[in-house]
Amino acid sequence: FSHFLAETILCLSIPVILVADLFARTPERRNQVAGSLGLLALLAAFFVAITQPASSGATLTPLLRADGLGKVFRILAIGTGVLAAVAAHRQRDLERARTEFFVLIIVAVAGACFTAASNNLAMLYLSVETLSIGGYLLAGFKKDDPKGSEAALKYVIFGAVSSGAMLYGMSLLYGFAGTATIATPPGETYASIQAAAGSAAASPGFLVAIVMVFAGLAYKVAVVPFQFWCPDVYQGAPTSVAAFLAVASKGAGFAALVRIVAGVTGSGTDQIGEALALNNENVRLVLLGVAVITMTFANLTALRQQDSKRLLAYSAIAHAGVLLRGVAVTGHLALTSIIFYMVVYLFMTLGAFYLVGVVERETGRTDIDAFEGLGFKAPVLGATMTIFLLSLTGIPPTGGFVGKLFIFKEVFAFAGAN
Repeated sequence: FSHFLAETILCLSIPVILVADLFARTPERRNQVAGSLGLLALLAAFFVAITQPASSGATLTPLLRADGLGKVFRILAIGTGVLAAVAAHRQRDLERARTEFFVLIIVAVAGACFTAASNNLAMLYLSVETLSIGGYLLAGFKKDDPKGSEAALKYVIFGAVSSGAMLYGMSLLYGFAGTATIATPPGETYASIQAAAGSAAASPGFLVAIVMVFAGLAYKVAVVPFQFWCPDVYQGAPTSVAAFLAVASKGAGFAALVRIVAGVTGSGTDQIGEALALNNENVRLVLLGVAVITMTFANLTALRQQDSKRLLAYSAIAHAGVLLRGVAVTGHLALTSIIFYMVVYLFMTLGAFYLVGVVERETGRTDIDAFEGLGFKAPVLGATMTIFLLSLTGIPPTGGFVGKLFIFKEVFAFAGAN
């Protein structure tokens, strides 16, 4: 349990906040208690996540792995939750139901942590659903806002469809492998999808199963053609929630994609036959094709946007395409590039959303015209927003450019080797 102490803190904090809310006598006291306990739980989990060890062979039953991939995305998810909670308070997104907000944000963060660490199809499905349900409720948190209600409804509908597709694909993978375990950690001998990938890869149904699972996870990371919910949800949700969904939800989805791709392509095994090699090529070509379409579609569609939150939504879709290219060539170096890019993406996306929230708080608007003259009215904010946007665009010498350079370097190296 020492490897999953951060998740334990998050899960135990939920009933503590709810019970403390029952004993608070006034609404002001309830808000104060919920805010204090919620932030304390998130900060404690974040500190533990940074200091707790990571080991490629450490598991909590075969369901969860405590490797470096899980640790990095755990830190990413909890850190995003902390920043989103602080931003929600600063941007007055918590005028009501503060207890419910902190419970939902902790539930979503815990779901993201478990998603990144899942080594079992059933555990992965439950973790994704935990993250999704928290996201649905957070997206429609402002019940008096018609856009928020519309955003939550679209999020639920698309989520239900993609969830069904993913569950069906998982059932097919289980049928081929005879086990729900995705990969066998070093030193273990039990059966896994990774070990069975060589013999199953010759069946066309195996590729169908992979595509179905990818469809469910592609919805979480918002790649084409599963991106339709993203602009509406980002526009209708509170700005702090949109920032959380853009980073934590996407990061957890990509961690799961990395594990699935590594498992179904037999990465790390010694028995890679012709059938598995062909399966590897098919899977990677599909991922690369979807990545190119996603980047092209998102960047072209973003040119017509007049709302800053919708513009950032299409930016998030385009960045999902960039990250998907890294997943397609998953290896040690490509994985390092993905992690580096996600860390950079966290800062530039959260920063951009936070400044959009500041402008929204001061002007009551999020359209592009609301930013007119920002450099003269608030030079520091204007300069900071410019830096974030340049980084999101990938202009040298920003971190966004360096992250894109690393990923594209691995993609070109993979293309040259094949």
